[in-house]
Amino acid sequence: MPKPVFKIALVAGEASSDMIGADLIRDLQRLHSDLQIIAVGGDKIKQTQAVLIQDNEVFSVMGLAEVLKDLPRLLKIKKQIVKDIVTFEPDVFIGVDSPDLNFSIAKSLKKLGIPTVHYVSPSVWAWRPKRVYKMAEYIECLLTLFPFEPALYKNTSIQAEFVGHPLAKSIPLVVDKVAAKEKINASETKVLAVLPGSRNREINKLMPIFCDAIKHMQLSGEWTIYSSNVNRGKIDLVQSIAVQHGVKIEWVSDTTALLKSADFALLGSGTVALEAMLCKTPMVVAYQISAMTWFIVNTFKMMQLPYYSLPNVLFGDFLVPEVMQNNLTVENLSQACLKVINQQDSLQTVETFTQIHQSLLAESPNQAALTVMAFMENKC
Repeated sequence: MPKPVFKIALVAGEASSDMIGADLIRDLQRLHSDLQIIAVGGDKIKQTQAVLIQDNEVFSVMGLAEVLKDLPRLLKIKKQIVKDIVTFEPDVFIGVDSPDLNFSIAKSLKKLGIPTVHYVSPSVWAWRPKRVYKMAEYIECLLTLFPFEPALYKNTSIQAEFVGHPLAKSIPLVVDKVAAKEKINASETKVLAVLPGSRNREINKLMPIFCDAIKHMQLSGEWTIYSSNVNRGKIDLVQSIAVQHGVKIEWVSDTTALLKSADFALLGSGTVALEAMLCKTPMVVAYQISAMTWFIVNTFKMMQLPYYSLPNVLFGDFLVPEVMQNNLTVENLSQACLKVINQQDSLQTVETFTQIHQSLLAESPNQAALTVMAFMENKC
């Protein structure tokens, strides 16, 4: 009896989920060459065999207050995505991260009988833990990136399974920084990676402070500042801010290659902090949201943890420094950076990074794809 031709609709709403979604699509197609896949995604999903129905650049907004301004446009785009998915008649819908977008889509599709999978647990360990019960109304299967997360859903109907983190399997446990520097032609210098984020608003908020902090540190001439982005518009934005602040930046197209070679990284909060940890790179993480969003977060006590960056969440304490919100000043940021750059126990930090890295590897390197296929076969 021939295998059924499964149809999958996948939505990855931002740069980090684009990488995770593309990795899943490739693994699925290796397991089952006859899959039909439509997707919302970015540059990495465009490189797969999925049919792109919407570029995810349209969702490049951050924070509660910022989203409100763009809400009418976003709702119209979301409505069209749902319409395209319903017309496609998939065997499963997979939302990759971006819960504000993908949970809304999942709700609409679940009502029509389309099975729903969500890839990447929302941060219920940090924000609004009771969301798990609401999620059970429209999410049937959950693929988690971190090993502690399935237990958070044990009292719900959600089938939650740890599938490992794609970055953890793509980056080696031991990183040869000398060889990595040779690949980006930086053998004769110390590399400072500056990565303010993937969204324009993040770049506009963080890059000026990053530049001023770098100048304030007065690093010796043995350091060279690098950044990375594949989007031409974002490269131009970062570059223009750097020029305005008198900071010279070299460019590397591959962020992972840059972080592997970096001696230190100054980062916006997000997946890039996890990637820096996996590349065994000491870092300082900065984050600043709008005053309105910050007010809402504090007023309603939405944060459950005193730290936010993924290395710290996984470690369970302040493993890497965070300079956040009202504390994010040039003076505070430069002091935090110099403390890390001059630290005496860097080998211990790298060893801890390696231990966390090991914990993020699933039993099978394509565990996410195996779980999705088993879920579809059970449904069909």
